[in-house]
Amino acid sequence: MEVRIIERGKNEVKFVLSGVETRFANALRRAMIAEVPKLAIDEVNIHENTSLLYDEQLALRLALIPLKTDLGTYSDEDRVSLTLKAESPERAGYTMVYSKELISSDPGVEAAFENIPIVKLISTEREIGSIRTVARQKIALEAIARLGRGKKHAKWQPVTTCGYKIVPGEEGEPNSVTFAVEGDGSVPVDELIIEAARIMQEKCQMVVDELTGKSK
Repeated sequence: MEVRIIERGKNEVKFVLSGVETRFANALRRAMIAEVPKLAIDEVNIHENTSLLYDEQLALRLALIPLKTDLGTYSDEDRVSLTLKAESPERAGYTMVYSKELISSDPGVEAAFENIPIVKLISTEREIGSIRTVARQKIALEAIARLGRGKKHAKWQPVTTCGYKIVPGEEGEPNSVTFAVEGDGSVPVDELIIEAARIMQEKCQMVVDELTGKSK
């Protein structure tokens, strides 16, 4: 098997695998989507929410924010707390709350992109008799991130695009497979592909060990 990089970007890579069967390419693709773990917000404790979003909508938006994940640091039992407090302006108007405002208990875990909008908080001016006041919206919450895998929920998928194309070989030459992979920023794309291949290798080794009796 040969590997050749065609294009490489910050979060995407295109490469060619030569001398492999289609079933191998499909297994690698499925491993990248469903088996490579990453951190994602899995629980949200909302202390205050006077925005226009329901609590469930706010929790869903938070869950889909990709978080930077060091695969060598975290296990399935680990938890990371992220807090968020925000309030609309003192005068009539609005402010947009972005992912960069999440404060993590672990400095190594933060939103992969700072400019992901979470919620708009609006201040409205109202007059009661001769008194003019401003009604301000607020949110205050704690989110808990856990390590998970895409086979359980899409929020744990570390890729946004992962596909391949079979390129027929010339006469007498084997087919090749062109892969296009784009990560969501949570795990470096090269590390993502390597981890998927390692997981495949580990599962194959488990089968070999079972059949040869080495697992006993």
